[in-house]
Amino acid sequence: MTAVRWMVMVAAVALVAGCAEQHVQVVPVTMNGGGTAPRPVGAAGTPEKVMLTRTVPVGQERELNFYQGLHEDCAPIPGITVQILTAPAHGTASVRDGTDYPTFPAGNPRSACNKKAMPAQQLWYQPAPGYTGADVLEVQVFYPMGTAQRQTYTINVQGAAPSQPIAP
Repeated sequence: MTAVRWMVMVAAVALVAGCAEQHVQVVPVTMNGGGTAPRPVGAAGTPEKVMLTRTVPVGQERELNFYQGLHEDCAPIPGITVQILTAPAHGTASVRDGTDYPTFPAGNPRSACNKKAMPAQQLWYQPAPGYTGADVLEVQVFYPMGTAQRQTYTINVQGAAPSQPIAP
């Protein structure tokens, strides 16, 4: 038996015998628009993919969402990473470090954190000049506890396109 297999077997026996502890921490992540994100992937009942819809005015850059991890004392939990998987076809998307006000519901131990802007990863979208219609963006969100969630945004770019001056 190889040394690696032996170590794995000893660790498994120790866990079963109660000689080792495994700690799991689930941390709610605030999402723009209220409430908290679904439980991390791997938790019972958590979707691995989420479909979201946002509306953006023609010619204006807008924040689509933000992601935060906070302890009950409002101290930030670092480690949330947002990666753009599929860029929008009719605009540009970017991920930025910033701050946003959490939106924990009343009764949540973290609801006191809603009073102050906290560090966040922000997802921004800028439509192409004059574009109106639908666009799609897909991101992967990696949470500090080692889980991930794929999010697909359908973006509706609405409003009148800025008028172009008529050439003489």
